[in-house]
Parts: sequence; structure tokens; C-alpha cells
Amino acid sequence: MKLKQLMSTLGAPVAGLTLLMTAVPAAAQDGFVSGVAGLGLSYGPSFLGSDESETGVIPIFDLKIGSYGFFNQRGLGLQNAVELGAGTLRYGAGVGYDFEERIAADDARLTGLPDVEAGTSANAFVEYETGPLAFGLDLQKGLSSDGPEGLRAKLYGSYGTQLNERTRLSVSPYVIWADDDWMDAYFTVTPGQAATSGLAAFDASSGLAQGGVTFTGSYAVSARAVFFASLDFSTLAGDAKDSSLSFDDTQTSLSTGIMFRF
Repeated sequence: MKLKQLMSTLGAPVAGLTLLMTAVPAAAQDGFVSGVAGLGLSYGPSFLGSDESETGVIPIFDLKIGSYGFFNQRGLGLQNAVELGAGTLRYGAGVGYDFEERIAADDARLTGLPDVEAGTSANAFVEYETGPLAFGLDLQKGLSSDGPEGLRAKLYGSYGTQLNERTRLSVSPYVIWADDDWMDAYFTVTPGQAATSGLAAFDASSGLAQGGVTFTGSYAVSARAVFFASLDFSTLAGDAKDSSLSFDDTQTSLSTGIMFRF
């Protein structure tokens, strides 16, 4: 399971990582770099649309650098926050690394299809948080010629509740839209590729690609350490669902691990 898939199962907004740490009061954080870091164990589809799963151990991180810098699954970049109405509006941009990939050698059914490799991406986001609710939009544009060079947009919401001093639950629905280039990379099968692979030819175009919901629970064992578990259910949609490269429209991912605040 790729890093991007694991981070998605932790809840739609990046802020969800630090929100998991709010079960108990924290010590003051006066350093130039602060945030959370840890390790997670993940289980989920080998690639988008796969009916086979894999397990992996992957690092988790969400760091604030100075007043405006960040380093997390969105990459390395700058962000700002302003009070707006009853909540806080956050926005920012950065350069990251898209870990999503599909390697033909990993599945015999992909013989004759080009690899979609992980690579750098340009990312931007806007998020509004008020009380237990958060809403946001993530934009990702691939920059690597060996990966999906298209645009991917993720619209999400999140609701979190504190059950007691140490336990927190959240639910995060989301939908994903992708442009022609992104859909081509993952779901188009040309006539030539169809002849080699045996898959039906298919021309994927832009549109809604996926929708789902993530459930996350956390338990604070101390002011700095939190165990979490997360379950993500999603389904492919539109041309992503109709493509012969979709071996299973329903995608389920699990993750668990521990995070430390510093």
C-alpha cells in the first residue's frame, strides 16, 4: 500500500493528524519545528482499482516549520491561517511527491501496459475549520513525465468528536475529480495495449473518479503519544469504474499505528 493511500485513510484533512493529538493537554511547543511523527501499518489495494492487497510499514509526519512552513504528505511548502467568521481559514501551496503508482511487473494482467511511476507534484489547498467541522479542497498537479501529469482535485469534509479525555473519533467523506491526463494514465487502454494485455480497449476522460468515507479513532496514552486506527471505504466512479483496468470498483484500506507530538 502506497504512502498516499495510507495518509488518505487517516482522514481527509492534513490537520486531522494533529487533531488526533488533542485528546489530552500538550506541553508547550516553542521550537522552530513542531508537529507529529510516527509509524503506521497499512493494508490496502496494491494500486487504484486493484482486487489484490498489500501490507506496508510507512512513516507518518505532519510538521510545522516556523510561522508559515509545512512538511507533510502535501510536500514542503508555505501556508497561512486567518480567522474568518466563527472559524479558521487555512491555505497554502508546495512541492511534494506523489507515491501513487502502478507497476506492470507487479500484476500479470498489466502486461503490455506502461508503468505509472511515483514522482514530484505541485500541490495547493484551502481548508476551513470551525468547531468539530472542517471542509477543504486539495489540488495536485503531476510534474513527472513517468507519472500522471494531470490534475487531481479532492473535496472533503470532516467531523470529529471527543468521547472522553483520551478518545477521539472522526468521520471524513470525500470525492475526487481528475482531468483527462490523470484518467488516461490510470484507466485508458489503447487498442495496441489491449492486444498485448487482453484487456478491453477503453478511452478514459475527465470526471468524477472516486468517492469514499474514512473513519478514524485515536487513543492518547500520554500527552505526547497517540495510538490510532483508521478504516477507509471508497468506490471508483465514472470512467474509472467503467475501465477494464478497474478489477474491483470497491476499495477498502486499513491502517493503524502510533504518533508522537514534539
